[in-house]
This record gives sequence, structure tokens and C-alpha cells, in this order.
Amino acid sequence: MILINIDSLSTTELQYIAQQEGVKSWKDLDREELIDALEEAFGEQDDENLQTIKGKINRNRYCNSLTSYRGNSHPVNGLPGTESLPESYHDTSIHLLLRDPQWAFAYWSFSSHLLEEIVDDEGAPLGSFFLRVSQTPLGGGEESAYDITIDTDDQQWNINLPQMGASYAVDLCWRDKRGEEQSLARSNSVEVAQPYWVGKAGRLGDDLSLFCIHFSSLVTREGEIIDNAILRELAQQMSGGVL
Repeated sequence: MILINIDSLSTTELQYIAQQEGVKSWKDLDREELIDALEEAFGEQDDENLQTIKGKINRNRYCNSLTSYRGNSHPVNGLPGTESLPESYHDTSIHLLLRDPQWAFAYWSFSSHLLEEIVDDEGAPLGSFFLRVSQTPLGGGEESAYDITIDTDDQQWNINLPQMGASYAVDLCWRDKRGEEQSLARSNSVEVAQPYWVGKAGRLGDDLSLFCIHFSSLVTREGEIIDNAILRELAQQMSGGVL
């Protein structure tokens, strides 16, 4: 059950709920009158429910969003301050969020105009989409990239970041049946900083207390190695690349 202080709702939300509940002349009521009318309406309905379900009331009341508390979402014509959301927007875009030093999360959307151009009369795609992940070392160096094939219906992807100390960006790309490629949108860049101890593994090897602090969490109580990119990199350096 969702119980929200009815006084916290906006006048627009009160008007919408009143319309859903069939309150007469809801457009002409001021805020206080709307609250009184809704409390009376729900009070009557709860009295009816008490008689039919023996005291167990199951109602989502006073929802603080412009959707029906019954779970039925539909446009509201003439209600001030509301409009239905479009199925798609005018721009094709892609966004990138950093999750941890190993992974980023990408999500994207296609404009309706683009989708009309890349399908045939039967709705089949005239090519394929893919993500091009670009990686640039933070200290300078050449940019490298790799591709991830995606389906037309995909809208998000978890992307592995193979190297710390680099910045990443993702292009949402299209390849037509002739093999020609184009970037439809490019994401923002995210940076994965190089951890302090990477490159200083020798100091950890010379200081037992530092070694214990950093590597005591490598293995769980059950004996499983924790998948930590920073500790794995340090372990590779200290072992000469042999683990």
C-alpha cells in the first residue's frame, strides 16, 4: 500500500486523482476543496471495502505521480501541466557512466526519423548497429578502439574497460549492407585513473605491513579470489607476470 501525505501533492496531481475518482466539477475546485473531496471519496470506498474484504484494504492511494493509482497510465486531456511522453525523441544519443575501474554502462536511444531510414518496407534493418569503444591513455599516447556488435532492439550495454589510467568514449555506429560505416552519436568521456600503487609494486614487496594491508582482501573466507582489477595488476607486477 502506498500512503502519501495528501497535503504534499501538487494541485495538478490532486486534480488528476479527482478526475480518476469521478469527482464532480473537479476543475472548479480549489486546493482545499480537492483535498476534502478526495478524502471523502476514499473514505467511502474504504468503508465499502471493509464490508467486502473483512478489514483488509489494498489500495494505492494518493500517488505522487501523474499515473492512475490503479496502474492504468493514459494521457489526460485538458489537465494543466501534463502531457504524454513521446515514444522517441528527435535526437539519436548515447551516454556513458563509469561503474568501477573495470566496467562502464552505456545507454542510448534512436530518433524516430533515423529508424525510418534504416529499415525496409517490411521493417527489416538495412544494416547493423555496433558500438565503437575508444581508449586513450591519460598520460598521452595513441587512441585504440574495439567494436561491440549490438541488435536493433538493444538500448544498453555493460562495457569492459581493459586498461586503467585511460579515458573512454563510445560511438554509436551504423554499418550498411555495403560495409560503409558512420558514427550516429558519440558519448561523453569517462576517465579511469591509474591507482597510486600500480607501478610501485616494489615498495609493497619491501614492506610486509603494506603488503598485508593491500592483499589481505584478495581471498575470501571461502578461499575464492576476489576479482579486483587493481590488486590483480599489482599481483602480476610482483610475480613477474606469473600468477
